[in-house]
Amino acid sequence: MFLRDRLPAYIPWDRFEANQARLAANRSTAATPGAPRNGPSLLAGLVRCGRCGQRMVVRYGGRRGRPHSYPCLRAAADYGEPLCQVLSDGTALDALVAGQVLAAVEPAALEASLAAVAGVERQRAELTRQWQLRRERAGYEVDRACRQYQACEPENRLVTRELERRWEEALKAQRQLGDEYERWQRTAPAELSDTALSSIRALATDLPAVWSAPTTTSADRQRVARLLVGRVEVTVDKGSERVDVAIHWVGGLVRTHTLTRPVTRYSQQADYPRLVARLRELCAGRLNPASIAERLNADGFRPPKRVDRFTGEMVRRLAVNLGLARRPPHGSATGLSADEYRPMSLAGRLGVGRDTVRWWVRAGWVHVRRDEDGHHVIWADAGGIRRLRELHQLPRTWANKNRLAELRVPTPRPAR
Repeated sequence: MFLRDRLPAYIPWDRFEANQARLAANRSTAATPGAPRNGPSLLAGLVRCGRCGQRMVVRYGGRRGRPHSYPCLRAAADYGEPLCQVLSDGTALDALVAGQVLAAVEPAALEASLAAVAGVERQRAELTRQWQLRRERAGYEVDRACRQYQACEPENRLVTRELERRWEEALKAQRQLGDEYERWQRTAPAELSDTALSSIRALATDLPAVWSAPTTTSADRQRVARLLVGRVEVTVDKGSERVDVAIHWVGGLVRTHTLTRPVTRYSQQADYPRLVARLRELCAGRLNPASIAERLNADGFRPPKRVDRFTGEMVRRLAVNLGLARRPPHGSATGLSADEYRPMSLAGRLGVGRDTVRWWVRAGWVHVRRDEDGHHVIWADAGGIRRLRELHQLPRTWANKNRLAELRVPTPRPAR
């Protein structure tokens, strides 16, 4: 039998219950967030699956700096079951919640929150008054039952037993009401003092700087986030890049947001039909891939995976896959002007090895440019062909030193 407050304790009862709650919360289970750790994840232990309600754990990649992911825990709990959902890029979710946390403590938002706290305190005062009335009524019922029992004659045993039973029921109801009132007092938010309000306002101006300071550890950020955020529910749309996020704040407020996650295919993007139509329109205008990439970036289109901008090579591959452009075979003369050669073609023209031509390119002894695919294109007119042939055939001797130096300088290319 547990007898509370019978003997002197080392710590108060409220401190004991707070310690037990902290120990239970620090256990890493499916129902508890676990203790804050030094991993880069901000929401470790706070993310919940929006489909099955299970906890979403943190998974870090092998390479340093690789974005962490949040897979659902149902696959580990139900062996052999298919994976419920995975948020592959957890850094975007962390950035969203971090921005919301910092926005919640901005001076304007903080004053609104403090005004709401004042309203909550008024409601708490009203509830306290109602509890006092209920306790007074329970005490009145106990006193009334006691007076009736004491006023009864001992000879009326049946009446005495009934009055005694009513008295005991009134005492039991009074004790239950007192326990409920104590539990309500422990769970109800405490009234903020003037000192606490001043500290909160000062923290609102210092927190953004402290949050991004190099001395602030990941565990510190996790502790700050847990003071304000109760849990974060994530629902990944497997058919698109959309991710629905519901942030449950500690005070009970729920805010919904939408994220864009990296996907593996263009067809998974919501604006894929618009992208294909726009790309078809630009390809019909005979623009090169680099110009098309600039137009797509200006129109707000973004490629899948973890890149922010289109490049000419990405546009070229996408156009080839969609059948909007035919990729010429590597080494062909397609797209070359007069007196331009591919390295292999020039090597065949001069009767030299391909490695020799590549050495000339690296040494700067020929005029060279890159095509849209990034391959080398060499310009050499009739005089340039004679120069390169003589450069290859002339013996490397001391007597030919000056002539070799002249042959290694390419002739100026005329302006086009």
